[in-house]
Amino acid sequence: MATIINLAVAQEQFPQTSISFLQQLLQQENKDECDGGVLSSEELMATMNKYDFSSIWLQRNDAILGFIGDDNYQRLKIKFITIVKSADDPAKYYVYGKSMVKTNICSFLGEIKLLHVRQVNIDAKIKQNLFEEYQDEGENAKKFLSPEYVLIAQYSFFEDLKTKNSGKFEGILKTNFYIYQDTVYYNDFRMEMNDNYNNNQFVGMWTSYVTGKSKICNWGEFRIPYAQKLDIGAGEFMPNTIYYPYGWESFLKPEKDVEWWK
Repeated sequence: MATIINLAVAQEQFPQTSISFLQQLLQQENKDECDGGVLSSEELMATMNKYDFSSIWLQRNDAILGFIGDDNYQRLKIKFITIVKSADDPAKYYVYGKSMVKTNICSFLGEIKLLHVRQVNIDAKIKQNLFEEYQDEGENAKKFLSPEYVLIAQYSFFEDLKTKNSGKFEGILKTNFYIYQDTVYYNDFRMEMNDNYNNNQFVGMWTSYVTGKSKICNWGEFRIPYAQKLDIGAGEFMPNTIYYPYGWESFLKPEKDVEWWK
């Protein structure tokens, strides 16, 4: 019943791209979104609320890639600076960060609200093979046998009204994590072996405060969801040359140690 309720609520609040993403994630047979596993139908929100997921969203900010507008896939940069779990609502997190499009930098405040947590059922042989591959790490190798999960949440981030060309981000988020020794961890188990590896995938819209017009706006770590025309890379993200004029040429020649959010 939780799935039906959340889908109904989401349909009233979010664009169709986010709804499609949510529906796709909740399909139990969708192995592409579950690292080759099958999503369990059992809802685990009640038992998972005790954990703090904030560190998972902060861990790999350096790997965030994003775009705004699917006409020219203008490059978007996102930096999460602080994420704090609510003391009153265990499913809510308060977020502060900054966005950058071209040279325009905006700070934003907002929330992440958990919708679903489901276990990913992965073949025991696959996990055993992974464990054996890293067995030389000793005790630490046992983490590869840990249960894996998918977290689905909604997000709303509001840029500073006083900043030029500001607006709001809204949509659906997917996070892959695992639990080892009763602690949640960022799931990077298959980073080295999966060409399409990704995590923390945000699918939604950005809406201008001034014009009220919305643009598709997606970002994620290592890969961007629904960016097939932009991303032509095989083993890793690689921008299509036709979109170089929209901020992507600099992706190939990154400046070292540039902390644009400071």
